[in-house]
Amino acid sequence: MSGEKILVADDRRENLVFLADSVLRPEGYQVVTAMDGREALSQARAEKPDLDITDLKMPRMSGLEMMTALRKAGNNVPVILTTFYGSEQTAIQAFRLGARDYLVKPYDLEDMLESVERALIEVRLRRETNDLKEGAEVRRHLEGRVRQLNSLCGIGKALNAIHDPDAMMRVAVDAAIYLTGADRGQLFVSNPGTNRLELCAVRGSSEPRAKSVRQAGADPIAARVTQTGQAVLAERSDGQEKIPCLAVPLRTEQQVVGVLGIDAKPAHSFDENDSYQLSILANFAAVALSNAQLITALQEGAAVPSEQPAGAPEVTSFPGMANSVADAQRLSGELRSLADAVQVLADKLQSQANSAQGQTDPAPGPGTSL
Repeated sequence: MSGEKILVADDRRENLVFLADSVLRPEGYQVVTAMDGREALSQARAEKPDLDITDLKMPRMSGLEMMTALRKAGNNVPVILTTFYGSEQTAIQAFRLGARDYLVKPYDLEDMLESVERALIEVRLRRETNDLKEGAEVRRHLEGRVRQLNSLCGIGKALNAIHDPDAMMRVAVDAAIYLTGADRGQLFVSNPGTNRLELCAVRGSSEPRAKSVRQAGADPIAARVTQTGQAVLAERSDGQEKIPCLAVPLRTEQQVVGVLGIDAKPAHSFDENDSYQLSILANFAAVALSNAQLITALQEGAAVPSEQPAGAPEVTSFPGMANSVADAQRLSGELRSLADAVQVLADKLQSQANSAQGQTDPAPGPGTSL
């Protein structure tokens, strides 16, 4: 294999030109040259060669001094040291600094090329190992995202199939806890008559806490989400402990119609990926909620009348609720479209994961069955 970059340092121009132009470049290597130790050190830092071939005795800085400076800077590039003045002490010092070979001039050209190839095999193996590690990490990340999106897609379709608003909201909260590893979850819905958030579903919380939230009228974090229309990652005080919280808006027709929130134990923390998943789930839940409310109203024959007879049971109208079968079908279509979009994204990520797998799997050797 050729194409690697080699730095050649020698204070004798004839040696430099011969090694660069007559030995290395004909083999396909890129060559960078320097005529003293300091220039070689500067070139090593700037060009980042795959291999250094340096003379021992050079003006301004010797080959050993250059190697010492490289190692102190954390540069472990392989080095081949050449010299007319070979000695046991010099060889020991060179190998202690990590020299891959030590050639006494005049050396045989075949010996030089073999030494170069041995040193570069090490470089190639290290590079391939790093590529494999990076590829495996990318693949693991992509596969994790695919699993998340597939789960979200399935949850979205399940929510669309539930026509009881209360049951749908409980399932949405359960899904939020499952996806993020939270300990508690709650879903608030805005009551347009009072313009206040009402706690409609809660999972994992004690009844006293749920009751206190209901009596307070809203959770302050949920109220902030409603005001800003943005996800909020914060902490709430629970006695002496700080509880990590994440809350995201439920939107329909550009309106915030509710808030989906989760809490965790103090040792847990939420991140951007949790916010991303919870936001997609909230989008599913918002459309499914409007759809379920509409279907319930239609089944009761209410169809959200503009005026209700005196004494008739109150039917709550939420923002975005339609009053026709056609609108119910439209809402179902929106939810299916959202699920399909998530599925498309999952398929793309799976394709990328498969590509990463193809790049990291070694090619089959002779005799390997496919």
